[in-house]
Amino acid sequence: HDLLEGRGTGRRGADVAALYLATEAERLGLRGAGLNGGFFQPVPLIEATIDSARTRLVLTGPGTSEEFAYGTGFIPNVGTARTLVPFAGEPVYVGSAQDVLAARDRLPPLVGRVILLAGMFGSEGAAADTLRARGASGVIHLVGDDERFQLYVRSRGPSRMFIAEAAGAVSSFIPDIPAVIASPGLERALLAGLPGAGAPTGHLARLIVLAGRRIEVSVGITTRPLPARNVAALLPGTDPLLADEVVVYTAHYDHLGLSTPDERGDSIYNGFSDDAAGAAMLLVIAKAMQSEPRPARSVLFLFLTGEERGLLGSDYYAAHPLFPPTRTAAGINLDAGAPPAPGVSWRIAGGGLSTLGAVAIAVAHRAGWEAQVAPASPNSDYFPLLRIGVPAVFLVPGPGAFEGMTTESSNALRRRWDHYHQPGDHWFADFPFSGLVRYAEYAYRLGLEVASGPRPAIIPPR
Repeated sequence: HDLLEGRGTGRRGADVAALYLATEAERLGLRGAGLNGGFFQPVPLIEATIDSARTRLVLTGPGTSEEFAYGTGFIPNVGTARTLVPFAGEPVYVGSAQDVLAARDRLPPLVGRVILLAGMFGSEGAAADTLRARGASGVIHLVGDDERFQLYVRSRGPSRMFIAEAAGAVSSFIPDIPAVIASPGLERALLAGLPGAGAPTGHLARLIVLAGRRIEVSVGITTRPLPARNVAALLPGTDPLLADEVVVYTAHYDHLGLSTPDERGDSIYNGFSDDAAGAAMLLVIAKAMQSEPRPARSVLFLFLTGEERGLLGSDYYAAHPLFPPTRTAAGINLDAGAPPAPGVSWRIAGGGLSTLGAVAIAVAHRAGWEAQVAPASPNSDYFPLLRIGVPAVFLVPGPGAFEGMTTESSNALRRRWDHYHQPGDHWFADFPFSGLVRYAEYAYRLGLEVASGPRPAIIPPR
């Protein structure tokens, strides 16, 4: 609802949403699994508000100098106190993060150089560590078209958030190197005159030193403590031998809050599909699991904060788990948007890293659906669970046609309802909820299977 102002992380609307979820969990008969037996796990954050007057980028060359402003020319990426800092140096184009990892042993010293990177780090976060180890002073992400750049502008908002250093949590998502995201105008200026510069950035040569040019990035921020909280509710298991183990469901309950207005002047990013729908599915799964047969293991319903800001709530949970990894049998994450019709195909992100993936595929096949594993990526709240050794998957509705529909009609329905990271992603009474019913049903079936069956195991890397 607009009254919650997009449930921005650490904002009043998110506090109202957290209180609502705790109240609903208590009404359903769930137990508080948070601090002092309550439903909340405090998450200490720091908010860094960007000062536009002190944030700029200057590109100089032989006899030229061009300045780009924050917001229109570039924006700082997600960051921490360590990475939301000025940087400067000679620009070097290195291709994509995959290119960096493929050539890590052949990269030259990068001390005092600014990296031009095609795209984002994504699942290749190790590329950021490689670049920092080689001495790179910072990174400029080249994302191509203006639509994608504007998506990052809306998603990042006017401030950056990170976990307070004293909390001892390590980020899964925030690269440990200063980085900004370039607008198409800045990207054209950076690549002007290079071989292949008219082609997509990934088609350029792997490593090009832009000799005689220099980039200077200034970043000004003002920081303040920002308290936030996860919501944790427990359904106790029925088997005395297994009840001290948990299967954890995760979904984030906050969103982007107030951000860039759209053409109608709407600045409230309600986040119905991403991820109020996921939080709603957790509540209905909790209600369904109260019926027979009750699960043998306990089930933890974890509503997380700060996913859009860099997996903050889940990273904090991974550092301070309410149930240690040795007692956490599996994690099931719901955060793929609200499908507007019943799906018959699924992607199991992270499914290849544990036997949980095979269980998820078997559950889908028994229901007459298709499913296949997909690589793990730090793009949602299951990833920090994987980092601490918990078998975890992210159930993603597949890209194929919906049940009883053609591919064309399915894609048209997706276009009608997909308002990812836009103010238009809000509640509609005529939204076709059958797709969410199917999504929740799959997650429910998988949770029951794991909560009463053999415990999944991590598959050792080859």
